[in-house]
Amino acid sequence: MVGLRRGGRRGAVLVVLLAVLLLASACGGGATTGQAPSGSEAGSEAAPAQPTQVTIAQTTAPSGDFNPLVSTSAYDSDVSSLIFDSLLRYKPDLSFEPNMADYAIEDNGLTLTFTIHDGIKFHDGNPLTANDVAATFYFIMDPNYPGPAQSNLATLKGAQDYLDKLGELRAKLHPADSETPPSITQEQFDEQAKQLFDQWKQGGAIEVVDDKTIKFHFDSVYAPALQTFGGTAILEASQLASITDVANAATAQASTHPIGTGPYKFVQYVTGQYTELEANPDYFRGKPKVDRIIFKVVNQDAMVGLMQSGDVDAVGVGSSQINPEDQPLFDQMSNVYSWEVPQFGYQFMFFNLDDPRLQDKTVRQAMAYAIDRQGIVDQLLQGHGQVINAPWAPPQWAYPKSGINEYPYDPDKAKQMLDQAGWKPDADGVRWKDLNGNGKEDANEKLSFTLKYPGGTSNPVRQKSAPLIQANLQAVGIQIQLQAEDFNQYISEITHVPGKKNTSFDMGLLGWSLTVDPDLTGLFGESDPYNFTDWSHATVGDDYDRSIQLIQEGLQTFDQNERQQIYQELGKIFNEDLPYVFLYSQTNITDFNKRVQNVNQDIRGALFNAYEWTVQ
Repeated sequence: MVGLRRGGRRGAVLVVLLAVLLLASACGGGATTGQAPSGSEAGSEAAPAQPTQVTIAQTTAPSGDFNPLVSTSAYDSDVSSLIFDSLLRYKPDLSFEPNMADYAIEDNGLTLTFTIHDGIKFHDGNPLTANDVAATFYFIMDPNYPGPAQSNLATLKGAQDYLDKLGELRAKLHPADSETPPSITQEQFDEQAKQLFDQWKQGGAIEVVDDKTIKFHFDSVYAPALQTFGGTAILEASQLASITDVANAATAQASTHPIGTGPYKFVQYVTGQYTELEANPDYFRGKPKVDRIIFKVVNQDAMVGLMQSGDVDAVGVGSSQINPEDQPLFDQMSNVYSWEVPQFGYQFMFFNLDDPRLQDKTVRQAMAYAIDRQGIVDQLLQGHGQVINAPWAPPQWAYPKSGINEYPYDPDKAKQMLDQAGWKPDADGVRWKDLNGNGKEDANEKLSFTLKYPGGTSNPVRQKSAPLIQANLQAVGIQIQLQAEDFNQYISEITHVPGKKNTSFDMGLLGWSLTVDPDLTGLFGESDPYNFTDWSHATVGDDYDRSIQLIQEGLQTFDQNERQQIYQELGKIFNEDLPYVFLYSQTNITDFNKRVQNVNQDIRGALFNAYEWTVQ
């Protein structure tokens, strides 16, 4: 799974878009059961006389939607990862262990059972029960759910049939042809969709056995089941019930003032400035040792000075990556310690495949040869990363180790390919092709595009890569105009609306954070909101059909060797067709003030054990 920053739970993704937290491993290290004594790590320490605080630098302001079920911002997810918890969590080897529940895979992989531990409470004092777990997943399956996660639950008993019928109903309300009027009203849609939803719920896919026990029943084996169901943040049933307008859940009180079971409680978010959290005294692993955590929104360029002055205690945490060019300055600070781990994420340049010019695969491949991706790694990342050529990050076991095109930097080859494909330079050096057959150089026949990307304080390395990509492409006759936009506006513009062509962009820059499991569900299906490119049969032909078939096959076995063969073929399709030019996967550099100790330093991230941090 992937997301703008999908996941964002401590120890559990993600989705959101930019940076990186892990969700969970689909196979659980090969185990089929997991047990741990309730409260096995519980225990608390007397609070210090003076409240302790750790301030974390955040390079982009959260949107204020801290509901991990609907949030699309990695920066909101960093905050919510401390507010919410999941049933399972990672071990250092990225297999699973119980967190809030034990688990068992039963019925030849068709049933997943969780048994909730005693003593776990929400921040409002209510105990965690199986009804809260059920409500969390029913919320995702609600007909008006605004996120992309429904496809991850499609293997639940009867769920695919329900989602198919729901899709048919949506098509009546919103016909693909904008000139065709709806055949049902919104009121009729709501009534019929609710009937479908209620019928599916009655089918027993989610079975609440008692307050402590819940079972998920599947139509077929679902390889990432532990990740999807064990790694999802659990919300309180009463909080979810308070969201009367599910389609606009992001603005509901339950999302802007969240209540979870995690180590920290939400206090306030001052828009664009900081988010304040306080220790949860009833946390099931013991009260956190740091009383208050502040996520402070800072300018990327100011991070060095703020760290030096002590105004922030940590940089490079979660999605807020540091500029690698600044790391030598952090290394010189006597009060700072640092570490570096591979990133479960990557950056990419994507295409609007609805554009006939960009449907020419040769054009996309030529761009891959024309962009000096290794130069971006060397110059902008100072070597802290690597070039990639498939839709996974190098730490993932599915990443192809051989058999794919590396697309080395070769502008001469790019020019040759464009020449052979009939894209010839005009008098201004911009390549064009007589697509309309009228012998005129129409604007929509030239290789002239706008490259959009998030501006502001969002990911400075990505922003700095834009003019380098522009120069590389213009050197082979592809004209590029750059356009930086507000992050949230950008996401709203590129989000895919099924059945409709997107004319709001040509090309864009973005990044995915990834889960441990390499499942690509939610990214490339014709109805997936995150399918920004409109990867579909209409745009790429039979390769689309095969790719979707492989994505589905990859979910239907727990055998990792078999899955790896499936993903090798899938990787070759994307490597050949290039809906994205895969750019690079950055390593995560984290810097902490030495006053903050006992911080997790492995691939699970610093926030994984925030409840164990201490302040000297």
